Amino acid sequence: ARWGKEMKMNGPSPGAAAARRQRRLRRDDDSDIESNHGSMMNANGPATSRRRSVRRFTANSPVIIFKRKLEGNSSSMTMMWALGLSLCSILTLMMLTGNLTIIVGSSSENRHGRRSAIGTSAKALKKAIKSGHGSKLIDARNVNRGAEGTVTKDMRRGPPLKELLPEDTDDEADWDDDQWYEHDEEKPWEERQLMELEEKEKAGEEGEPKKEATKAEKKEAKREHHAEEEKRPEDATKEKEHDLRKEHKWHKQPEKEEEGEGKKKERQLEAKKAQADKPSEEEAKKAAEPKKQHEGAAAEAAELAETKKKTPTRAVPRKWESNADAVMKIIDVEHDMTLDADGKKAEEESADSGDSEDSEDEGEEEPEDRSTYLPFPDLAAYAPDEAAAALLSPEDGLTRPLKNRLSKMFEKARTHECRKKIAEHAALFVNGFAEETKFPFDDFHYPNTCRAIPRYADWENLPEGVRVQDVQYRTYQPPREEAPEGAYLENAEELQLLYVILTHDRPEATIRLMESVYVAERTKFVIHVDGKEESDATYERLVAYAEEKNDRSVREEGKEEYVRIVPNGRRVRVNWGGFSMVDATLKALHTVFGLDYYDEHPDEEGEDSIDNPHAFKFHKLVHLASTTYPLASNTEIRDTLSSYPLDANFLHIILRPNNPTPSVWNYFVECDDALHRIYRLPALNFDRGNGVDIYTSSQWFVISRDFAWYLASPPTGSFVEYYLTYIEHVVVADEAFFGTVIRNTHFCATLHNDNFLHLQFDRWENEADGKRDERKCIMKNPNHCGRSPTTLTVDYLPVLELSGDLFARKFDDDREPLIKDYIDTRRRKDEERFAREAALAKETRDENGTEVAATLPLEDWEFQGEGVLMVAKETLGDDVPLCMGLSTEGNRVLLRPCFKGDVPSTLSPGWEEGAVIVEEIDGLNRWDIGPCSSDGELRRNATGELEMIPGEYSERGPSCGIKLGDGPRRGRCLDVQSDRTGPGGLLNVYPCYTRWHQMFSFGNGTIAPRGAVHATLPAHVASQLRRKEDEVHPHLCLGVVGRGDMTESWVEYTEEEMEEYDPWEYEDVERYPDGRKSLQLWSGQQLQTTPCSNEGAVIEWYYVP
Repeated sequence: ARWGKEMKMNGPSPGAAAARRQRRLRRDDDSDIESNHGSMMNANGPATSRRRSVRRFTANSPVIIFKRKLEGNSSSMTMMWALGLSLCSILTLMMLTGNLTIIVGSSSENRHGRRSAIGTSAKALKKAIKSGHGSKLIDARNVNRGAEGTVTKDMRRGPPLKELLPEDTDDEADWDDDQWYEHDEEKPWEERQLMELEEKEKAGEEGEPKKEATKAEKKEAKREHHAEEEKRPEDATKEKEHDLRKEHKWHKQPEKEEEGEGKKKERQLEAKKAQADKPSEEEAKKAAEPKKQHEGAAAEAAELAETKKKTPTRAVPRKWESNADAVMKIIDVEHDMTLDADGKKAEEESADSGDSEDSEDEGEEEPEDRSTYLPFPDLAAYAPDEAAAALLSPEDGLTRPLKNRLSKMFEKARTHECRKKIAEHAALFVNGFAEETKFPFDDFHYPNTCRAIPRYADWENLPEGVRVQDVQYRTYQPPREEAPEGAYLENAEELQLLYVILTHDRPEATIRLMESVYVAERTKFVIHVDGKEESDATYERLVAYAEEKNDRSVREEGKEEYVRIVPNGRRVRVNWGGFSMVDATLKALHTVFGLDYYDEHPDEEGEDSIDNPHAFKFHKLVHLASTTYPLASNTEIRDTLSSYPLDANFLHIILRPNNPTPSVWNYFVECDDALHRIYRLPALNFDRGNGVDIYTSSQWFVISRDFAWYLASPPTGSFVEYYLTYIEHVVVADEAFFGTVIRNTHFCATLHNDNFLHLQFDRWENEADGKRDERKCIMKNPNHCGRSPTTLTVDYLPVLELSGDLFARKFDDDREPLIKDYIDTRRRKDEERFAREAALAKETRDENGTEVAATLPLEDWEFQGEGVLMVAKETLGDDVPLCMGLSTEGNRVLLRPCFKGDVPSTLSPGWEEGAVIVEEIDGLNRWDIGPCSSDGELRRNATGELEMIPGEYSERGPSCGIKLGDGPRRGRCLDVQSDRTGPGGLLNVYPCYTRWHQMFSFGNGTIAPRGAVHATLPAHVASQLRRKEDEVHPHLCLGVVGRGDMTESWVEYTEEEMEEYDPWEYEDVERYPDGRKSLQLWSGQQLQTTPCSNEGAVIEWYYVP
C-alpha cells in the first residue's frame, strides 16, 4: 500500500487529457469511461500514478498460477517434481469443475491508461464524429458533474497548485507524464520492462540487432503503443487475440536463461494455451466484416467483459527515485580508472565499457555508473582519528560533495548573516547523522481539533454515497431562522469591512483599490509595504495618503482613523515562494489589532484582548494583493458577505490532505531575498503519525474577527504557534498555511470553501518563451517551477463579469490601463440597477403591504424562462428541420431533428418567427441563453435571428453562456473542447464554470457570419499560438466537418479510415439549390468548431422560443 493502489481497467484506456484528470479524482457514477486510477498527489511536484493492472477471467474459473522461474538453484528433480505436482492439481480441478484457466507468470499487464489526447488524435476525432462514440471519449473529462441546474465554480482559479482539484482541467496543455522523469531508469519499473520487451520484439521481427533508443525515441514508441490501443469497438475478436499475445510478451523474461527440461515443458504449455485461445475461423471472419457489423461485435465484447473475473496480481516494486548519485566507493590509490575532477568515471571509459558490454551481450547496455570514487591508501595504516580526518577531507574525502553543495548555495547568499543561517540549518542534518539523533521535524505531532469536517484522504475510494463534490464544495450558510440570535447581520448596510492589502510598488494602484471599495464609516484599511529598499518610495507615498485621510476624518469630521500602514520597523522583505508572504500578513494582522502600540508600550495592559482600545472594529477582514480589483459593486459585496453568518470564514482550500513525495518536499531557509534549499523536509500527514494534515489553499481570503485574532495573537501552545516553526521552511508557504490552520482547528466548522476571488493562470515558468524568472525555479529539478496569475486584459472582461466573484487579480495598469475603467463603468451600472430594484421593491411593498422580491423586465434575448430552439437556418424548409441538441446518452451535442415525427408536416410557413409548443419537441433540444455580458446588445428580430450590436470595448458584442434546458443534464453549459485551441474541438455539455470555452458570441457578418455562434480564444492564448504556429484562428464557429470550402487540415484520417466513406463524402447525394450538400447528411453527427471563415461548414442559426 505504501507504493500505491491498484487500478482496475474495465474498458478502453482514456485519452491523455482524461488520464491526467483521473489521477486527481475518482470518476463520478455517470462517467462513460469505467476506470478508477489510484494516484499519489505531490503538493509541490508532479502527480505520480502507481499503476497495477489486473487481468479478468471467466466467471467461476479456478485460477492456477505458475511461477516461470523457480527461486534459488533448484535441481532438475525439484523442477520436475514441482511441475508434476502442478499438473496433478490441474487435472484434479478439471475433473471437479470442467472449467479451467491457466495463468503463466505474473499476469501483470502494463495498461497505464494513457493515450493521445482527443484534441490531437485525428483517428479519435473522426471516430467520435463517425461512429457516435464521442461521448465515451470526451466524457473522460467530465469528472465533476453537478446535479440539475448546478453551476460549478472553477476551482482552478486559485493558487498554482489548484489544478489538483476535481474540476475540468482542459485549459491545460497536454500533460506529459514523462516530463518528471529525468532519466529513463526513474520511470516506473513496469513501464521500463514493457518498453524493453517491445523493442526486443521489434528487433526480432525486423531481423536487426537491437539498438538502444534515445529518450525521445522511447517516449515516441510509448505514444505509438498507446495510439495502437485505440481500436474500433467492432474489433472485439482481434482485441482478445491482441491481449493474449501481449500478455505472453509481457511474461517473457527479459534476461537470458538456459532452457532446461522444465522450461521446455512450460513453454509448450504456453504454446498450447495460445493455440487454444486463438479465435476460430468464424470469429476471424466476423472481425473482418465491414463497419455495419461493429455494433454487434461491440456488444459482444462488452458482454464478455462483464462476465470476466478480476484476479489480483503480484505487487511490483516501485522506486520513486534512485540513490545512484549518492553512491561513494573507496578504491586503491593506485587504481587504473580514469576519473574526472568530481571523482566520476570519465566519459571515454564509460563509453568503452558500454561498447564492450554491447558486443558481449547483444546490445544490452550496462546501467550508467554514477558513483563517486575516492582513491585512498590503506586506511588500516592510519590511526583512527587520522583515518577519519582523511576521509572527511573537503578536497578528497567524503565531504567533498557537501563542500560543493554549500559553495553553490553561498553563490546566492551574499551576506555573513545569510551564510551563517544556511550553515546553521545545514548543521541540523549533518549533526543529526553525527549525533545519531532525529532530523528536523521527524517527530512533529499535534492533535487535529477539527470535528466538523470528515477527513477523506483517498478521493479514489470515497465511501458509498459520498461524492468528490460533497467533500470539496463545502458550504457554511445555515438558514437564518435556524441560526442563533445574532449569528447574522440583519442589515447589510451595517457590515463593517476591514481590508488588509499587501503591496510593493505602484502606490497609485493601491490607492485606487482602496477608494474603489471605500464606504464611509463602514470601511477600514491596513497596508503592508514590502520591506525592500526599492519599495521605500511606495511606503512614503502611502504613509502620506494615510495621514491625509486620517487627518480629515479625525479633525474635520470628528471620526476615527480608518487607514493604517504597518510601521517601517515591522515591514517584511517579501520574496516569491517564501515564508515572508505569511509573515507580512501576520504583521499586518498585528497592526489591525493595535498590537504595534503595545510593542512600543510594554507596560500598558490590554494586548491580550481582542477588544483592546487600539484595535480596529470590524465584522469581516478581506485580505487582498494590490494587484486585485473589485468586480462587484460595493452593494453586492456587502449583500453577499452579509448573507452568511458573522463567524463564517471564506477560504479556498483543496480539502484533500496533501501527500507529497519526499523528493519534492524540501527544507528551505530564506535570506538575502532568496530561498535556499537545504535538504528533505518530512511532510506532515495524519497517516504518518503527525496528527494533522497539510492542505493547499489560497493566501487571499475573507475571515471573521475571531479567526483574525487567533492568527494575530495565537494562544500559548496553540496549533498556530507550533505550526509556525515548521511552515517557515516550506516553499510557497502562503499556500500551505492559512488553509492548514483552519482545517486542523475548531474554526473548520465555520469554513465556506470559496474566497470569491477570480484568478486565471497561464503557464508554468519553465514553459516561458523568453528568459525565465529563476526565483520560481528553486527545486532540484531546474524544470520544476512555479507560476503566477495571468495579467487580465480587456478581452477577458466578459468572463470576469459573469464569473460570480467579488474580486479578481491580477491587473497591471501599465500593460492594460483601460480594463479598470470598464469595470468601474459596469460597477456603477450595477449600483444603479440595485437602486432601481430597491425602489421597485419599496413601491411593491407600499402597494401590497408585503415584502416582495423585485424583478426587472427581461432583455430582448431572454425567452421568458421557457428556453429556445436553435434551428439550423438551411434546414428550415426541409421535411425534417434540424436543431442543436443533446445525444440520448452522454454529453455530446449533435445536429438532430427538432420535432417529433408527425410535427413537421403540421408546421405553417414562417413558423420560426413565432414560438413552438414544448411538448412537440423531440428529445433534448431546448436551450437557455444567458447570462450575457453587458457590453453591446442582442436583439431577436422578427425573422428569429439574433442581431448583435458591438459594444464599447468588444467587437464581438455580448458573450453568453448557453445552458441545456431539459433532461438529467439540465443546467449544464455548452462547452467547446478546450484543449483544442484550434479548429476541430468537439461540442459537449459540462458543468458551468466561466471560462472562454463556455462563452459564446453571435455573428453579425464581421468576425463571424450573420447568425453564427462562435467562441473566441483569450488574447494571451492566441498570442502564444502565434509564436508557435503559422496560422491561428482566434474565432471558432460552431459547424460540421467535411462541408466547408477550406482544406480542413486539422482533421486527419488514416488510410483505413479514408476507405470508409461518411454519408457526406459521396457525390451523388441530396443538395440544396446553391449546390451545397444537404445538412441532413450530418444529422446525428457531433458538432465541432471550425474557422468562422470556413463557408459551408459554419452553421447559421435561428432562435425560436
